[in-house]
Amino acid sequence: MRWLIGPLLALGLMACDDNGPKAMDWYYMVGSNADTIWHTKANFYREGNPIHGSSNGVAGFVGPKALKAKDYRWRIGKGRSLYNQPVPDKVVIEWVSYHDKKRYGITFDLPKDLGKQMARQYRVKVKDRWRVEQRDNIALGMASGGYVEVYITDPDVKPDILLAKGMAQEVVTSYDRQFALNKQYGIDEFWAKFGQAYQQYPTPSGMAWAPVMDAYRAAQPKTDTDPVN
Repeated sequence: MRWLIGPLLALGLMACDDNGPKAMDWYYMVGSNADTIWHTKANFYREGNPIHGSSNGVAGFVGPKALKAKDYRWRIGKGRSLYNQPVPDKVVIEWVSYHDKKRYGITFDLPKDLGKQMARQYRVKVKDRWRVEQRDNIALGMASGGYVEVYITDPDVKPDILLAKGMAQEVVTSYDRQFALNKQYGIDEFWAKFGQAYQQYPTPSGMAWAPVMDAYRAAQPKTDTDPVN
């Protein structure tokens, strides 16, 4: 019987190590809080294998009223819906910041239990009706100075749950060396429109965003009080 002990122990450990579904319906979106960005890469992987990749899309928001009010909420919009796809364990992000006039890139390892976190459901009241919702949207928030947050969110399940944050590095492609970013993406026009507002209401940059966004999450209404599973 001794030869059974090792396999039985391994099975016991596997049963306890429940990281949730390996595949499910999930979404992702990209955006910014006080910048307009051009999202050039959001590549997701699981166990080294590519799951999904996309590029090329403008996102984020900036405006004098929001800058004056220091309304730095993440404005996450453009993205994709994925159906019965592997839950990612890594994401490679690249974008162009109109505020910084730079291209940035960063890679994040995602939590092993991400599937479990996204599959967790809650009973929430939306207007006058009760619904079952879950945080199955992976959001990529990209701020000036290269600050990035990856979190899971849902319009009705709050607060958002932060998965990772960090500082991206500037990326200069061979194409960028031939053609300036402002020519590729219309950055000069952006600054002509919003430059005065940025001068009047300067924004944080880099890791200075971290406490700002922590406070933003802490102020979100708490609706995840009635878990279903």
